[in-house]
Amino acid sequence: MIKRLIPLIFLLPMALSAQQYTLDDLVNYGLEHSWSRQKSELAYQNSTSNLATAKWNLLPEASVDLTARNDFYHPQTPGTSDLSSSAGFSVSKTVSLNDPSWFNYKYAVLDEQKARLALSSSASDYAYSVFSAYLEVLSAQKQLASLNKNLEIQTRVWEQSKLLNQLGKNTSYDVKQSEIAVMNSRISIIQMENTITTKRRELFGLAQMEDEGYELAELAPDPDFTVPPYSAENSNTVKLLQADIQRSELSRKQNWLDYFPRVNLAYNLSRDVSGEKFEFDQYGTSHTISLNLSYSLWNQFKQKQSAKRSDLSLRLAELDLQDKVDQIDRQYQLLDQELQYLLRLDDLYREKLDQSSQQIKVAEERYRLGLIELLELDKTRVDYIDSEIAYNANRYQILSRQEAIHNLLSLKIQGKW
Repeated sequence: MIKRLIPLIFLLPMALSAQQYTLDDLVNYGLEHSWSRQKSELAYQNSTSNLATAKWNLLPEASVDLTARNDFYHPQTPGTSDLSSSAGFSVSKTVSLNDPSWFNYKYAVLDEQKARLALSSSASDYAYSVFSAYLEVLSAQKQLASLNKNLEIQTRVWEQSKLLNQLGKNTSYDVKQSEIAVMNSRISIIQMENTITTKRRELFGLAQMEDEGYELAELAPDPDFTVPPYSAENSNTVKLLQADIQRSELSRKQNWLDYFPRVNLAYNLSRDVSGEKFEFDQYGTSHTISLNLSYSLWNQFKQKQSAKRSDLSLRLAELDLQDKVDQIDRQYQLLDQELQYLLRLDDLYREKLDQSSQQIKVAEERYRLGLIELLELDKTRVDYIDSEIAYNANRYQILSRQEAIHNLLSLKIQGKW
C-alpha cells in the first residue's frame, strides 16, 4: 500500500498546480525512479560493502573449536575412558611487507570515495539531462505556437489572393504561390508536432513518468547570471580521474614492494582445555612467533614486467587527466564565448521584436485608413512572428548555455541539484 502511495506523493504538486508539469516535478520524481540513479545507488552500496569486508580482513584470525572423541574398541588399554573432549581458542595474525589485506583495504577506501563522488555527481548529471530535454520541448512548443499564428496569416493571404485574382488584380501564379505558402506552413506544423511528441517521449522516459499531456511550466534565463570562475579542480569528472591516479600510484607501490624478499612475521596464541567426559581439567597455552624470509630467483625478471605495466597504467591515468582538464578548459572558453554572443543577440532580437510590434500598429492604422491592402498588413505580421521565433529560440539557447557552464564545472543545476 505504501509503495502505491509514493508515486502519488510525487505527483501531488502537479495536481495542485492546475495540471502543469514543472522541472522540479520531473527531476525529483526521476531521482527516485530512474534506472541510472538506482544503478548509481547500488554501485555505491556495493563499494561500502566491499570496504566493510576489507576492514574485517585486517583483524587477526580468531577461532574456537570443540572436539569430542569416543573410542569404541581398545583391547590394549581396557581401563581407558571411551570418551575424551577438548576445547580451544586461538588468535593469529600475519604481517608482511606486501600484505594483501592492507592493500585491499586501501583500494577499497579509494573505491568507496570514488563511488560516493559518482553518486553525488549522478544526481547533477541526471538533473542536467532532464533539464536539457525539458528545454527542447519548451522551445519546440513555442515554435509551434508561432507556426500556428503564421498559418492563420498565410491562410488569410491566400484567401485575399484568390479574391484579388477574381478582380483581375493579380495572376493565378500569385494565387498558387500563396497556396504553396499555406501548404508549407501546414507541413512545418506537422513536423513540429511530431518533434514535440518525440521530445516529450524522451523527456518522460528520462523521468520514468507517464505523460498525461499537461503543459510544461515556462523557464527563463537568469537575468543576474554571471559566469562562474574557471576551476577544473572542482569538476567531479576531474576528481574521479584523480582518484584513478591515486589507485594507480597505490598499485605501483605494491608492485615496488614485490621486488624485495618476502618477509612475513606471524604470531599465534592458542589456549586449550581437555579432559575425559567433558571434565576439562587439563590446560595448555602456547605462544608462537615466526619470521619467514623467502625470495624467488626469478623474481626480478617476473616482477619487472608487472612494474612496467603499473608505470604505464599510472602514465595513462595522468594523460587522461591532462586531456580532460584541457577539454574542460576549451569547453569553458567556448561556452563563455557563445553565451556572450547570445546575450548580444538577445538585445538585438528584443529590439527587432519591439520594432516589429510597432510596425504592426502602424500597418493596422494605415490599413484602417485604406492606405495599404490586407496583404501588406499580414506581411508585417509575418515579419513579427519570424522575429518572435528567433527571439524565443535565442532565449532558450541562453538558458541552455548557462546551465551547461554549471554542469561543466559541477555546480548545481538551476541552483538545486
